[in-house]
Amino acid sequence: MPNNIMIAGCGNIGLKLAQALSSHYEVYGLKRNASLLPPEIKGISADVTDPASLEGKLPSSIDYVVYCLTAGTFNDEAYRQIYVDGLTNLINELKQSSISPKRLFFVSSSSVYHQDDDQWVNEDSPVEPSGFSGKRLLEAEQVALDSGIPATNVRFSGIYGGHRTRLLQQVKNGSANANSQAYTNRIHEDDCVRVLKHLIEQDISGKNVEACYLASDSEPVRMKDLISWMTKELNISASSENKPASKGKRRAGSKQCSNKRLIDSGFEFKYPTYREGYGEMIARIKKEEA
Repeated sequence: MPNNIMIAGCGNIGLKLAQALSSHYEVYGLKRNASLLPPEIKGISADVTDPASLEGKLPSSIDYVVYCLTAGTFNDEAYRQIYVDGLTNLINELKQSSISPKRLFFVSSSSVYHQDDDQWVNEDSPVEPSGFSGKRLLEAEQVALDSGIPATNVRFSGIYGGHRTRLLQQVKNGSANANSQAYTNRIHEDDCVRVLKHLIEQDISGKNVEACYLASDSEPVRMKDLISWMTKELNISASSENKPASKGKRRAGSKQCSNKRLIDSGFEFKYPTYREGYGEMIARIKKEEA
């Protein structure tokens, strides 16, 4: 029998993951209005922040759970409700329904790292976030690890691709800070989907799956160098050329994310660096504007 996989949160990444898995597995998608899901995904209409809405809604058998929700607003309360309380509510409902998944995957972020001195970080690096977003995500990671279900936290770095075109638009309109010396770490949305699918299938095949993976592409880059490359590819003048070098700290700090553990697991990137990912997006923009 095929494995049953439930994806809590069917936004861009969750929905793409559900569709990528649906041809080989029984896939359930949990979201507030599951009627919006395509027919190949079995919908579960529930709100993880409301425990009552989850009661009796889950299928009797779930082999894998992927918690892939996104806070609607960037504030501490929203992050607590979605990541900490929501995950806790879902785990409690699994227990109350006597459902024992083989593994829980929690989608986290590299914002749990506090490092701001250009150093390399990996899954074993200290995590002492000062911002609420990193603190709440780290708290939720611990909820997953303490759940009694084998759990894996996947820390994605700066996600781009699909509808995530903010930096490209900033470069085009000249508002990007072309003098920022901070390192930025990137991963394409499609590779986020492929990472999660890869780890699920590693577990299904009986291969070792670690409790944490840092998922970022293979080339951290200084923001000024990324923007310089973009301006050349877009054939536009340098962005923010008259702005002074940034003195304030970026919310994401300045660190270099190592993907060695992920690569060692056998994962291969579709977009190994920003050049392939943003290059494809820029080519599409040029075609649309031609």
